[in-house]
Amino acid sequence: MKMNDLKLIKLPDEFPDQEFKSFMESSKSILLANKGSAWVEFGGATNLIAWRFRSCYEEMQEYRKSWFDYGFDIPFEEIYRRDKQLFGMFTSGVSCIESVCYSLYALASHPNVLAIPFGDKEQRRCNPKSLMHALSSHDLAKPLYITLNSIIGSDEWKLWVDLRNRMTHRSNLPRIIRGAVGSSPPPGKALQFAKTSSTPSFEEDEEHLEYLFSWLAESLRSLLIGGHNLVSNNP
Repeated sequence: MKMNDLKLIKLPDEFPDQEFKSFMESSKSILLANKGSAWVEFGGATNLIAWRFRSCYEEMQEYRKSWFDYGFDIPFEEIYRRDKQLFGMFTSGVSCIESVCYSLYALASHPNVLAIPFGDKEQRRCNPKSLMHALSSHDLAKPLYITLNSIIGSDEWKLWVDLRNRMTHRSNLPRIIRGAVGSSPPPGKALQFAKTSSTPSFEEDEEHLEYLFSWLAESLRSLLIGGHNLVSNNP
């Protein structure tokens, strides 16, 4: 982990530090010249981005450590810990993307950027899709719109959101446990969960968690670049 001089907390190496700094500097050049509600909402959201990114990383690492230490055959107490870690990873990861989208919405609402509405209704309903729709009629925001559309339409984002939603207010993910008659059961995987009414079956090795985290980091990087360019290219 590295120390980020803006947030003064340790962050994983995958955090897009330079893109975050550029995004903050360009946004502040607009928002601090005329402080208002956009600055208040922007400030709160950007404070959250790094926190949720680190939390996502830490929960992923704890899950991987449990797998390396104990493997598939674990007592119920360890099942509870892994459920907590998986919940924390996916909840924090989705929150990281949603918080940067909230900050982008606030930034775009500034009268010197796009002046799009961002009142109570828009704030309560803000998510990547609502931001994308709000930007759809603005030519200056087309690159950011394309980035959002790519993220939202990806299988990875759908999985992040589906698993977050399932674990948040529907049920934990049901483990798949296979047996065998007359021989040893097949080796288990680090991620081995059955299909539910709202999530697909999820059977992957532990490296898949690293892949999903890398995808999250690159998506965050793309959004930060899009936000920086939105301000920099604004006449």
